[in-house]
Amino acid sequence: MIETGNFACHNIHLETERLELRPFKDADFDTAVPFYRDPEFLNAVEESPPEGPITKEYLKKAGKFMRDSGFLFAIVEKTSGRTIGEVCLQWMNLERAKIEGEKIMRLPIGIWDKTLWGKGYGKEIVRCLMAHAFKKLEIDRFCPVDVPVDNIRSKALWQSLGLTIAREADDGKMLDFEITRAEYERLYGINA
Repeated sequence: MIETGNFACHNIHLETERLELRPFKDADFDTAVPFYRDPEFLNAVEESPPEGPITKEYLKKAGKFMRDSGFLFAIVEKTSGRTIGEVCLQWMNLERAKIEGEKIMRLPIGIWDKTLWGKGYGKEIVRCLMAHAFKKLEIDRFCPVDVPVDNIRSKALWQSLGLTIAREADDGKMLDFEITRAEYERLYGINA
């Protein structure tokens, strides 16, 4: 049974050493709005930021799309109990990254609080969700897409986890990364 206020419509709870990934709740949108109003954060997570102010309704519309095509999680820092971001383990929705007969997932992620950038939280989250996707959901390929070529942090994250560039998109402005099941198992073992 889905608990009240559970916007994500799933009951999956995952943990890393320092973080908890829990279903995204309606109340998490209120927490997110001020962070999305920071231009530096917004430019880091949105390919084309909206012209008007970010509202709860705007974020809910984006959240609904993610929820309906995957598993939307709130990222909670264990020591403080604060919700610090969101991540979606999402079924591939871009034609350029689909492969007939393969189960492929992507991973939009945002750590809202910039003071927490560079602390390895993203890497913890991605490792946890890659393991879940390959082992529990039995995907064939993990493919983070639309990484801006000038986003040094994001590119370094994917490469540090063994992902390689699969293709360029948007006239060379964006990169798609990927790791196959075979490559994941070679790097991390089946019980990663």
